[in-house]
Amino acid sequence: MKIKPLLAAAVAVILLTAHADIIASGRSANPDSASQFRFRGYIGGMMLHSGYIQSNGFRIYGSSGADLGIMRIKGGATGIGGHVKFAFGTATDMIRIGAEGHSSNVSYRPSPSYSHIGWGGLLVDYIRRTKGHVHPFAGIIIGGGGVKNHIIAEGSVHDYTVETSAAMHKYAFMAVAPFAGIEVSLTRKLSLVIKADWLLNATGCQEDFPSGLRIYAGILFNRLQNR
Repeated sequence: MKIKPLLAAAVAVILLTAHADIIASGRSANPDSASQFRFRGYIGGMMLHSGYIQSNGFRIYGSSGADLGIMRIKGGATGIGGHVKFAFGTATDMIRIGAEGHSSNVSYRPSPSYSHIGWGGLLVDYIRRTKGHVHPFAGIIIGGGGVKNHIIAEGSVHDYTVETSAAMHKYAFMAVAPFAGIEVSLTRKLSLVIKADWLLNATGCQEDFPSGLRIYAGILFNRLQNR
């Protein structure tokens, strides 16, 4: 997953959410509207993440078929992503449906081996918007992604020499990511989001698929109708 499409998605989120104010201003005042189940607006933005992930052990081989031993991906992952959600429900209890995507990288030994994961899909979550500033939520993402695992058993990436003990394992997978977190209202239209998830490979059992807890933080622009 490239960063440019993610940035383009973030711009689209801002443009889309701007229309909710117009919709809200056109609604007639209704004292019971806060308890009605209806469309409540948009929310979206960008997030950075970090976390410790690791894979199972996987065996690598040289070009001659020689066994080079067992490697394991493990280390700190970092990346960027974003989402857009459409909220339905009452002013306090909302079901949100939308899309989310992320790009994540982790370097591991022997350096400079690294693995890149990009994934995204449809999401559904539930949020409880309390009278305070902190609102808990939980949900799941179901979609797809791809892994590019660059394995360099011996060599360097700082020259133009072809490495004889290097390989790349590339594959697609079905992504399932349960998550939970909080949104902290900074202003009426701006929120801080903090969440945690665990990305799962629902397709198969590739030994070099790294998984683990990731922590996300970002800023969300919301156009929600709370009345």
